Amino acid sequence: MKSGKKSKRCQKKIITKEHRAIRKVRLELGLTLKDAGDKLGLSSKGIGAIENGRVILDKNRIMEIVSSYGLDYQNFLDIRDEVETNKQSKYERRRSSKKIITKECLVLKSMRRVKNLSQVKASALCGYPRSAIGKIEHGRIELSEMKIRHIVEAYGYRYPDFVDNLSKEELRDTIVDSCIKRIEQLDDIKLAIVRNLLDSL
Repeated sequence: MKSGKKSKRCQKKIITKEHRAIRKVRLELGLTLKDAGDKLGLSSKGIGAIENGRVILDKNRIMEIVSSYGLDYQNFLDIRDEVETNKQSKYERRRSSKKIITKECLVLKSMRRVKNLSQVKASALCGYPRSAIGKIEHGRIELSEMKIRHIVEAYGYRYPDFVDNLSKEELRDTIVDSCIKRIEQLDDIKLAIVRNLLDSL
C-alpha cells in the first residue's frame, strides 16, 4: 500500500545492515528505484535515501517496505543475516557482465511458455520492469532462490514444481518445439496420419 509519508531523515549518512538488506531485496526482485518508489508512494530519490543510510529504519518502516515488495518481515531477517557489511564485489553484481544461460534460466522460460505468458505479461505478474524477464531468461541477471521463488509463484506454480522441472533431462516446451518442427516437415499424407493419431489420444 502506498503510504506517501515522509521518512525520518538522518543528519549523517549511516548505512547499517538493515539498509544494505533493503537494497539487496530490491535488487534481488529486479526492481528499479522508480519501481520501488511507485510501490511505496515515494520518489526514486526517496528510495535512494533509504538505501543510502539517510533514513532511520525502525521495524515498522522495514515491514512497510518489504510488505510493498511482496515479502514478510521474516524474509527480510533471513536476507539481513546474509548481508555482509562490506560492499558487494564485482562478482556479486545483480547483472552479469556476460550472458550466462543456466538450466535455471531455461526452466523459468519453459514454465512461462507452458502458461502461455508473454514476457510483458510475465513482467507484470512479477512486478518487474518490462525488459526484466528477457534479461533473466537470457542469463543477464543472476538468479537467487528468493528471486526464483518469486517468479514461479507469480506464474501460478509452487517452488517444488520448479525443482521438479530442473531435474528433467528435457523440458516440456523443448519437446513441443521439436515435435512442431518435425510436423512442419511432413508431407500431407503423413500429416493426416499424425492428426488422426493425435485425435485418438
